[in-house]
Amino acid sequence: MSLSLSEASIPVVAQMLSGLAGVIDKAAAFTAERKTAPRALIDARFAPDMYAFGKQVQVASMWGCFIAGKLAGVEAPKFVDADRSFDELKALVAQAVAFANSVDKAAIDANAQAIVSFQAGPNLRKFKGKDFLLHFALPHFFFHCTTAYDLIRHSGVTLAKRDFMGVVPNEIMG
Repeated sequence: MSLSLSEASIPVVAQMLSGLAGVIDKAAAFTAERKTAPRALIDARFAPDMYAFGKQVQVASMWGCFIAGKLAGVEAPKFVDADRSFDELKALVAQAVAFANSVDKAAIDANAQAIVSFQAGPNLRKFKGKDFLLHFALPHFFFHCTTAYDLIRHSGVTLAKRDFMGVVPNEIMG
């Protein structure tokens, strides 16, 4: 049995972003219960030169869309850089999941060996579709999902690995 590029990308993006949506919910509940300012968690960061939680969510959402769009050969939505509330961050994640789920899976599968190219600063990056997904895009995507989770966990919100993983699709029970 072979694994298609669409199977290795879209369900993974949707699963991880569902986990991120749950982390956002728990962060919002944490600030509401403690009557603290949501900005304290939204602006949380580990170092002055790294992205804050809100930006990590935005970039993870962007990568989810970028993965789906590049692999399907369609333009992905662009997210305006802005300070967002927890509700706005959840909406951004939902928009990314909806976009990823909307792309043509057959187009993704047809591009496994096609060249995917994009501008990254001054550099034009080029990969075969499969290599773009496995060795470039998914590592970037996971980095931002993981960092967002870690920032909220480090801020005192009770989270577990299952929160990070989101809803695991197709689990065979019993």
